[in-house]
Amino acid sequence: MAPKRKRRIIGLLPWVGRLAASGGWWLLRHPQPWLASILLAAGGWALWSYAQRAEAFRVVHVQLPAQSSLRPPTSLIGANLWSVNLQQIAGELKHQQPWLKEVRVVRQMPNAVRIDPVARVPVAQVRTNGWHPIDRDGFILPEGTAEPAERVVRLTGLERAATPLRTGKENTDERLTLALRVLETLRRNPLLARRVTEVNVSDPQQLRFLMDDQTEVRCGSETELSAHLERLRATLRAIARQPVDVAYIDVRFQEPVIGPKT
Repeated sequence: MAPKRKRRIIGLLPWVGRLAASGGWWLLRHPQPWLASILLAAGGWALWSYAQRAEAFRVVHVQLPAQSSLRPPTSLIGANLWSVNLQQIAGELKHQQPWLKEVRVVRQMPNAVRIDPVARVPVAQVRTNGWHPIDRDGFILPEGTAEPAERVVRLTGLERAATPLRTGKENTDERLTLALRVLETLRRNPLLARRVTEVNVSDPQQLRFLMDDQTEVRCGSETELSAHLERLRATLRAIARQPVDVAYIDVRFQEPVIGPKT
């Protein structure tokens, strides 16, 4: 250690000692604050010990939504409300139904536990063995139908996914996540939010989507999508002024190409 730094530390020690002595002397002359702190801590500990033993806090009710088929552990009844491990119970219940987004377990004073299953919200549907709802995280719900559901956007062009899509799981395939991002972008556009019925990502460099199951819109890649949607907005306004049955709109060009129905 350098001599100068050593002298600085040695010189600091008496100051620290005087400060500690001054603090101790002040506490001896004014004991009320620390006595109050001790009494408060002791009172809190006594209340906590009482709450963990009191019969008033024994769980007698477990509240579940009427339609839920979750089975809470039988050990909950009779357990002390404050000793219940909420996270552990939530994990066990989530394991029963993995397709739930989460399960919330909440203490209800004085003697009940409330269980709130949080369902996943489908944003579209994909085809695996049948058509299945999918949420924004890529989780494919297990309930499927042979035919696509009406008024639910279809995500197509996923046949070339690098990993097969699996129901009851979160899927992170790049092509699927691209489709979900594109759908989110389209839904932020007021003119398209309710009109998009299908998003096709079979070629990530030439994205396509359907409006009202009738008009195909042909775009470029995801990086070009915002600019191409601006062109589409102007084109839709022009079509609205001069109605025409349109088969497709290709917005990859500076002057969009409109293909009328024949």
